[in-house]
Amino acid sequence: MTGPEKSPTARELAAALDAYRPARQRFLAEVGVPMSNRDPLAEFSERFVHALMGGTLANSRVQAGHDLVLADGQRVQVRYLANTGPAWVNEHLVHLISEVDQYALVIIVKFEIAGVVVFPKNLEPVCAALGKRHPRQAEQLQFTRANWLAIQNDIDRFRALDMRVWLPPFLA
Repeated sequence: MTGPEKSPTARELAAALDAYRPARQRFLAEVGVPMSNRDPLAEFSERFVHALMGGTLANSRVQAGHDLVLADGQRVQVRYLANTGPAWVNEHLVHLISEVDQYALVIIVKFEIAGVVVFPKNLEPVCAALGKRHPRQAEQLQFTRANWLAIQNDIDRFRALDMRVWLPPFLA
């Protein structure tokens, strides 16, 4: 730690965990997960996308590959991107794998859902629309705040590229 801040003691850290535990358990129960050691935002994101898109959640919450199977058999991988404010310090690499048909990204800013984007199997048209210059654009997209703002500002253009986009309020 830098500066004059005092590091918390082991006792203070244990007390903080004691305070966090019941809140985490209530949150997981609310989203339908009785117990989990996984990241609670990952658990939440999978269930949120399921509520928006329908289908069936994967049998195993920790399997590699898809997290959701839609009614038409398409497999969806669900991830999230969280930032603490309007200036993003975190970005996200959308990386498609062969066993997945769509890639859903839940965007969380200040612990509020800013939106959900679902990318198609081929990312090239999306990358072109975003003016991306990185390699492997058919299967990768280096997703930034500027990309999110571009999608928000021209949703119809990106929906025409076979993307799905949801913004608050979420009515599903």
